[in-house]
Amino acid sequence: MEEQRVEKTMKRMSELPDDILVDVLSRLPEKSLCRFTCVSKEWHSFISSLDPGFVKDLRRKRLRSNSYIYIWNHSLIDRYGPPYIMSCDVKVEHGGGTLRVSIVDTVNERIQENYSIPITTTRFHEVISCHNLVCFAGGIVSICNLITKEKATLPDCGRFGHVGFGYSSLSDEFKVVRWFMQENEFLVSMRCEIFSLTDRLRFKSDSWNLIDIRPFERLSQNSVFVNGVIYWLIYTQHHPNPIDTNTILATDLDKDESKLISCPNLSPQSSAYLVELKECLYLAHCWNRKAIVKMWRLEDPSNCVWVSEYYINFASIRKTIVPLTSVLTDHFEKLVFISLKGKGLFYYDVEKGTMRKPYNLGHLKLRQHEFPCVLKYMEF
Repeated sequence: MEEQRVEKTMKRMSELPDDILVDVLSRLPEKSLCRFTCVSKEWHSFISSLDPGFVKDLRRKRLRSNSYIYIWNHSLIDRYGPPYIMSCDVKVEHGGGTLRVSIVDTVNERIQENYSIPITTTRFHEVISCHNLVCFAGGIVSICNLITKEKATLPDCGRFGHVGFGYSSLSDEFKVVRWFMQENEFLVSMRCEIFSLTDRLRFKSDSWNLIDIRPFERLSQNSVFVNGVIYWLIYTQHHPNPIDTNTILATDLDKDESKLISCPNLSPQSSAYLVELKECLYLAHCWNRKAIVKMWRLEDPSNCVWVSEYYINFASIRKTIVPLTSVLTDHFEKLVFISLKGKGLFYYDVEKGTMRKPYNLGHLKLRQHEFPCVLKYMEF
């Protein structure tokens, strides 16, 4: 009886127009799509024939409206401290293991406990996400697919550096970008190398590809990926404010080339941060020990045109707040901030100009110099 019911369901599904069927399938998590390829040869053929980019676009538009966004913290190896945005337990044996984490859902304002990620090493100091892949970067760089749980370790070049991770729609490849310092007798420079792979963690080559050499600059630890480009802040050398900046380094993953972008001067008594909001790059000047933030949106990267978009002033909150992401709740946009050297998240209502602290997430804590990893367009 069960087999007959399944056959009837499959027959009814096969009678649907292709555009409706694609829309239905795009509403399923990728994990379910992978399972459905095993239902029959017909389903395997149809799902395999779908344009992955088209299905992803449909899913991203839907998730954008529902705002499924999750935040992780970089404090991956601290098992004994207070609860952070991501708490974890790490166990690695014989080159493989599991990272158990708690994920914060910033839309529904809840914490999802005990999510497992396979890892190959605990030697990492950065966690960067792009689509359904997470990059663990340190002396060794490893990638994990959150949907299939596949994992891979990239060839070890033995160099630490500033790592970025993103996706090129032109080549349909994920790319890891690493800037590292190179010294010789007369010159200190920084070099850029790229490693390419697919979403199923298939390597495009067995080695890193050197694409650029530039005079040495002091880059921000955290990178931001927006629409095929990875951005780093360039910190001004020998300035009283150690994180003053007026220039951004941008690496285009479609062209495999880099350029500099000038940006607005830093406001006094503030620090600069880059953040991706609404699929655009924003520069945030965050006042020290006050909830005051001025934000610019990069309107035209080619001509370095910035538009002043938000000025948020809650000076009564005696904490530095930094923007993380944006969410849509009840059809209204809200900016999510995290408190540095303090506790908890803050939600800023763009329409009403009000700030609130979500009750269920008030105990979360971020240590100094740590910055969360934001996952977008994901379903767990």
